[in-house]
Amino acid sequence: AGPPPVPATIVLGAQWGDEGKGKIVDVLCGKMDLVARCQGGSNAGHTIMVDGSTYKFHLLPSGLVHPNTKCIIGNGVVIHLPSFFNEIEDITNPKDGGKPLN
Repeated sequence: AGPPPVPATIVLGAQWGDEGKGKIVDVLCGKMDLVARCQGGSNAGHTIMVDGSTYKFHLLPSGLVHPNTKCIIGNGVVIHLPSFFNEIEDITNPKDGGKPLN
């Protein structure tokens, strides 16, 4: 009885540092309805190129490059507000003249 289970794909890191989580999320998130970042803070980041535009992510979920994917930053994420607003500015007004993300 009860509602049917909802399938989910979870990328979970086992250590601090660069273990490639961002790359795996980039590959998977084009097929996802929702991408959530649930903990941590700004990191070294990763760069994603889409249709000739370059986007650099340090805090925001990289699912933002997919227009049909909703992105959530959870309450366990430490947000440095100046960095957060700078990253939003960078993806909505790319310096390389590329397509802005919404």
